[in-house]
Amino acid sequence: MNSVSCDKTELDRAAYLDGELDLTSALAFERHLAGCPDCQRALDAQRALSEAITGAGLRHHPSPAQTRSLRRALRRDEIEPATAASPWRRLSALSAIAAMLLVAVVSWSVGRVWPPQRGVDATDEVVASHVRSLLAGHPSDVVSTDRHTVKPWFTGKLDYAPVVIDLAAEGFPLAGGRLDYLDHRPVAALVYHSDRHVINVFTWPAAGRAGLTATSLQGFHTVHWTQAGMTWWAVSDVAADRLRRFAELLGYASREATP
Repeated sequence: MNSVSCDKTELDRAAYLDGELDLTSALAFERHLAGCPDCQRALDAQRALSEAITGAGLRHHPSPAQTRSLRRALRRDEIEPATAASPWRRLSALSAIAAMLLVAVVSWSVGRVWPPQRGVDATDEVVASHVRSLLAGHPSDVVSTDRHTVKPWFTGKLDYAPVVIDLAAEGFPLAGGRLDYLDHRPVAALVYHSDRHVINVFTWPAAGRAGLTATSLQGFHTVHWTQAGMTWWAVSDVAADRLRRFAELLGYASREATP
């Protein structure tokens, strides 16, 4: 049984065990496991049960007599005229219909017990991309503090030209850039530093205009805004107020740089 303070369920543990969680959710669950012995024991029990079922040899293997009988029936079915409504054909048709009905009923039942998860929202995607870049150990494909080197690197790789700003004078030096994939399209990822912290900035074309919106997810802070036909996402584990200050500087500078 879980401790009183634990909000994890059997479905949460099963989703983690089956590899159904996205990267950020899996990392959060592992941090939870480190401090929840009840969940760890329950997960170990689920894993042991799964391994026992897998190794139990439950697959049915027909006997030689059953195999011969099935082959004879199939041969008889093949040599009968195509128009003959043999009992075997009727049985095969009924079996196919029954199988389809069974699949439909099971699918409907599973849908009621385990409804499909909601799509991953933009904040989840942005944080997951940030975490992946840190785990990879090389967040930049082009490593440079010179915006005149970083900006041309994207030419031919994207269908738009990202605005690249250097904020070294304000304590946020440019470190490079890379290609990423968000919102169902390739996007520019600009990499900045704040002391020892990495700030990822994702930008791509988007309609509308929106002011700064700050959120936090699993220890990471994000700031989002839209201006001049571009949407911007800044994400980092730097302090929330410092990330907002960075976003304000970047938003102002990019607005001034946009024709």
